Amino acid sequence: MKNGIDKPCDEEKLEPYASKFKAIGHPIRLKILCLIAHQEVPCVGDLWRCLNQPQPVISQHLAILKKSGIVSSEVNKTKRVYSIVDPFIKSLVDSIVCEVKSEHDSDSEEEKQLPTSPV
Repeated sequence: MKNGIDKPCDEEKLEPYASKFKAIGHPIRLKILCLIAHQEVPCVGDLWRCLNQPQPVISQHLAILKKSGIVSSEVNKTKRVYSIVDPFIKSLVDSIVCEVKSEHDSDSEEEKQLPTSPV
């Protein structure tokens, strides 16, 4: 780089982030991450029941997240339990969940304040 100044948006430096965003970009994978982040012991059975998706579909999405280094799994008794191991993605998912919860709480407050019709 000229004058020893690094560009913050250098393609080489952004590539790992682009790969991570690609891996989490599918709505089901993003939902999986939200569930993993906020359940005590998220296993595949819990995930596919919560998402109303067949177990093979959830397993395929988990495999993509695992291959990308975003989640890991360990066997806990008879269950395979997942956790988010990428700190960047964990922080991002926590922010998303916080934002969604804030929007939901705001919507709930607005509904409480709407006047009811006497009819």
